[in-house]
Amino acid sequence: MRLRREQRKRRYALFAEGCFTDRHAKTAHGVLRYGSDEVVCVVDSTLAGRRVLEVLPDARRDAPIVASIREALELSPTSVLVGLAPAGGRLPEEWMESLKEAAAAGVEIVSGLHQRLGRELPGAKVWDVREPPEDIPLFSGEGFSVEPKVALTVGTDAAVGKMTATLEVERAAREAGVKTEFAATGQTGIVVSGWGICVDAVVADFIAGAAEQLVLEAARSDPDLILVEGQGSLAHPAYSGVTLGLLHGSCPDCLILCADLSGGEIVPGVPRPEVSRAARLYEEVAALVKPAPVVAISANTSALSKREAKEALGALSDETGLPAADPLRWSAAPILEAVLAAPKTKAIGL
Repeated sequence: MRLRREQRKRRYALFAEGCFTDRHAKTAHGVLRYGSDEVVCVVDSTLAGRRVLEVLPDARRDAPIVASIREALELSPTSVLVGLAPAGGRLPEEWMESLKEAAAAGVEIVSGLHQRLGRELPGAKVWDVREPPEDIPLFSGEGFSVEPKVALTVGTDAAVGKMTATLEVERAAREAGVKTEFAATGQTGIVVSGWGICVDAVVADFIAGAAEQLVLEAARSDPDLILVEGQGSLAHPAYSGVTLGLLHGSCPDCLILCADLSGGEIVPGVPRPEVSRAARLYEEVAALVKPAPVVAISANTSALSKREAKEALGALSDETGLPAADPLRWSAAPILEAVLAAPKTKAIGL
């Protein structure tokens, strides 16, 4: 099964019409923060004339914001990335017309939507990131024997920063001289790294097999550490199946628990679990197949002031007995240290 695409450098125009500053544009944000491909501009008519770092100071890279695909094409992009996820999962017709304009100019369209643009833009160059390989096998147990340490991010909810935590730990590891592989399981991670499988597009019986194949592929480069990007949450009724498939299929040695400290419900009537309870649940469920202790807490403290955030992180550490950090706001070093200190574990029957 071929998981790694032919590597090529792209010059992206990030399409984020009307929502570049909100969470719906997380793919655009991820590419700006963690991608290595050039970004020539962002397309958002509501912010045209401004620059990325004016409106998104933590983006880490700057680029102009333009009003239309026509203006973007003047900057000679090789690819237009659909950098948003609209409500309902489909692009409105006016946005499709913009992408058709880019495709007609010979520009590649890159999309992580469930909507397969390759089927709707015949003749265009399209990379549908969410399209899974056709030959994913069932879970086999081969992942139990990988030599590198495997760490998986899990969450108290969906959209609490699992990809961000994984990539920040990867950044810290590389800076520390630790040879690391990032196994992407979602569309943004795949665009950033250039390879992976969107596990939420895989038939349910094969999710664990997909996770196992990602780890086996990552192990081929002989890293010291494999970091697997988590998805969903055991506590989220809509996405818990994907989370469980990753938890068992990636055969992790340890877990990084991600939590949003802003509070709230997962869905109406389903509150987010307490961090300490979530940690116990993940450990118990993982141990049905292979023990994997939670070794650190990655907290999203963006809703808190710096003083409140530091107090909350201290309280979390006291509650769980684990290091707690906000890797985007400060540093992922405490999380990386805990991961590197964790031992390799074995499946329960080995």
